[in-house]
Amino acid sequence: MSLLSRFSAFEQFGLLLLRVGSGLFLAFLHGWGKMTGLWGHLIKGEEWGFPNSVASIGFPIPLFFAAVSTLTEFIGGLTFAAGLYTRYVALFISINMSVAVYRHLISDMRYELAALFLLISFYILLRGAGRYSCDRFFKTDSV
Repeated sequence: MSLLSRFSAFEQFGLLLLRVGSGLFLAFLHGWGKMTGLWGHLIKGEEWGFPNSVASIGFPIPLFFAAVSTLTEFIGGLTFAAGLYTRYVALFISINMSVAVYRHLISDMRYELAALFLLISFYILLRGAGRYSCDRFFKTDSV
């Protein structure tokens, strides 16, 4: 095995770890709590505070945009980790995290994690999912 092909294998494995790790963190550490809040609001009629946060930065129809953000973080995080339609999902995650960074900056909250998710998703958007992904297996990476 040549040095160049060995580097490529390590690069692909590193890309896999980055994509799976960040996707699962996004889905379960950010998206899951919002997903249970959305479910409770829609099914049980419980109060859900996230739409108020969305409304505070000027979005019209805050419940709709809160739901889209929630689905992007949870479902998008899972598909990002799997490497399925990765560039499309990375685009949605990048937009979502751009808004999150903005929201955190204007309200003096910590923005570092949202900025890190933004950078990772933007890198994957440009780079693609890599060799070890559902995109490659199903040949769905059309970009």
